[in-house]
Amino acid sequence: MAEVARWLRQSRRLSGLTYEELVRATGLSRGRLNRAANGWRSPWRVVEAFTLACGTDVVEARELWLTAKAALEGIDNDPEVVPIGQVGTFEELHVAMIGLRALAGWPSLRELEERSERKLARSTLGNVLSGVSSPRRHLLVAFVEVLGLGGDEAAAWGEAWDRAEANSRASRAHTVRSIEASAQPLAVTPSPAILAALANVPLADWAAVSELIDLAVQSSACTEGSPKVAVDFQHDPAFPELGTITISCPGAGLDRETMSQDFLAAWTGRTGHPGIFGPGFVMACLRLGSHITLRAAQARDRAWTVLTFDLASLTAGSSWHVPIGAEPKATTEEQGMHITIKALRSLWPSDRQHRLRTRLADVYSYMLREQQVALTVNGQPVAPRLPCIWGENRSVQRRGVSISAVQKLDVVLATLHRCQDCRQTSPLSSPHCPQCQGTRLERTEHRVRGWLGVQRYLHRSDFGIDFYSNGRKILARDKRLFEFSDNPGGPLLEYPVDAPGRGRLVGEVHCDHVPVNFSKTAFVYDSPEWQAVVHAVRGPGPLTSLRARKLGYAANTSPLATLFDAFRRNAPGLRWLIPGDGVHALHDQAAAWGERFHNGDAAYESDDKWYAAALEHDTPRPVVVAAVDERVDLVSLSPGDFADLVHRLVMKLHAGAEGPRELIGPGEAATVFRDRPRPGERWLLQCRRSRLIVPQEAVHALAGQMLDVQADRSIFMTTGWFGATSQAFAQRSGRIDLVDGRALQALLREHLGMKTRLGLGRLPPGWNPEDVT
Repeated sequence: MAEVARWLRQSRRLSGLTYEELVRATGLSRGRLNRAANGWRSPWRVVEAFTLACGTDVVEARELWLTAKAALEGIDNDPEVVPIGQVGTFEELHVAMIGLRALAGWPSLRELEERSERKLARSTLGNVLSGVSSPRRHLLVAFVEVLGLGGDEAAAWGEAWDRAEANSRASRAHTVRSIEASAQPLAVTPSPAILAALANVPLADWAAVSELIDLAVQSSACTEGSPKVAVDFQHDPAFPELGTITISCPGAGLDRETMSQDFLAAWTGRTGHPGIFGPGFVMACLRLGSHITLRAAQARDRAWTVLTFDLASLTAGSSWHVPIGAEPKATTEEQGMHITIKALRSLWPSDRQHRLRTRLADVYSYMLREQQVALTVNGQPVAPRLPCIWGENRSVQRRGVSISAVQKLDVVLATLHRCQDCRQTSPLSSPHCPQCQGTRLERTEHRVRGWLGVQRYLHRSDFGIDFYSNGRKILARDKRLFEFSDNPGGPLLEYPVDAPGRGRLVGEVHCDHVPVNFSKTAFVYDSPEWQAVVHAVRGPGPLTSLRARKLGYAANTSPLATLFDAFRRNAPGLRWLIPGDGVHALHDQAAAWGERFHNGDAAYESDDKWYAAALEHDTPRPVVVAAVDERVDLVSLSPGDFADLVHRLVMKLHAGAEGPRELIGPGEAATVFRDRPRPGERWLLQCRRSRLIVPQEAVHALAGQMLDVQADRSIFMTTGWFGATSQAFAQRSGRIDLVDGRALQALLREHLGMKTRLGLGRLPPGWNPEDVT
């Protein structure tokens, strides 16, 4: 049944199902499924249901179960007892325990637990007797005492356990020595196909540079003061394909032995080696260029240790031996790490370097701000990107409670052991590391710390929470915590919800224990560590209390829910900390001030200007009675009144014999016949109220109407203006007069004595403000 149990556990790992999901899929209890996966005798229907739910091979599971059934039915009830003095391994000790239990009449596990006054747990003893695990010494002694052995006989069993443990340790040590002896230091035979695939991994250039910066910082971990990392580019105009990048840090550095071992571990894929050259280093080097040189030294070293490797030679497919040499120091005090990559895959002009500097300022904003590192790109310092948030002293009142615009966060999620050899974590109750069986354990905390705050301006994309791992920003302005993923109808975006559809909730969360991907651009989101961080920051339920009650969740008191409840609205004034002008919110103005903050303008460093604008919005203003303007606004006239006014003006202009025999328009009532008609003259008049430019199509339509009514001349009068194309068309025609709003005002003032104004949408090109007033 141990083989069946091993098959079931492997099936569950491959499927990724939890026991709760297996219970729902099989209809069996969790206890029964757990016992089957731990070696208990189980009927075929349990094993079959378990296997089908996991989606693995039922035929193979049936063969394993039939083998176990045949073995169980063929148990020798009177087995030969192995002399305990001859036992030297845990396998032999297991056989001896089975024999001793047979001589005692095959007591059940429950009976053995009761006899021992619960010193022997049934589940633990079942795993030992089924061969799933090896017994602890105290369990073995309790087992033989319950079965009637004592004195010298019990002591002999204890001595047998000591021999088995010593032989097991010796076997493990021999295995480790064999593996280490088989490794050829610094000799690698890579696959050209794998190297070509790694070089094309979708890793951003800034992420590759950041990985090498992390390496330089780690090599200076023991240096007093903050590490100073320099990123420098060199380009040879004669050979542009030979561009070079150098990342250097004059810190503590590495000695020759450490550098060789760590480099070999990274390139050969040795696991369990806590070196600074991780898989990200390999990816970064391959992504940037093909010729890499590492130089490292400590203060006590007489020379630099130099590793040089050319990836072009690797792709040829030959065996590769990395040359490791030495370079004399210029001065004895020199130390640190230098990473030089030549033959870059692409060039780095000044604008691209500027974008890199901006990205690094964001990625290392916390470390730069806290002076944990100093960073330059081609000699120019990288300044941190600072958060533009309201101060901790700013707050709003909600239901009689003052809520600060900054919510601090510091929660210990778990306290565990971490192995100093392989960095694997384990519960505090574990006496050794489950990964490497080492005993060099140290206490560590899974801790979430940081703050959530309110940005001084709204933005469509520049908001969200920054997540850090060991000081480096992994997620910038991430918005996934603004979404409620457990909503019955599918994921629900909860923020922003208020107009104008822009957000301002921001934050900075440090979660060093959560695993990240190799490029350090994302966390492992399906890990329990990340889920615990999500619950600590935003809680398990919805952010809104109404939706939480509807879905059966308790009131959400998480930092994000508290901030959301207090600042989700975008209304102007101090109630929501939004700048305003007494009538409207000044969202665009606040964003412009934020831009000046990020550009380093000292006048906008504090939130005083934003606060003053929010306060001014709430401050009552004296009522000012505007002077009555008696002038006629031509644009505001009704269509009929405007047509009559234009007709009067035209009649005044052409009151003599030079006027038209017939005037058509505007409107049916505007047709005028003269006392002394002149044959052959017919005029067409059109007027149009407009706050903007008259479309060119309207002038073309007037020309068409002239043909339709056989007019000899046309006049187009408007309160707006005509474009250059319309004016050119009228000039080419020679029979169309265009009168814009400015000319119309002048004619009315001169011939009818009227003072008018124009309420246009904007000032026309070439006009002065006095032309419309």
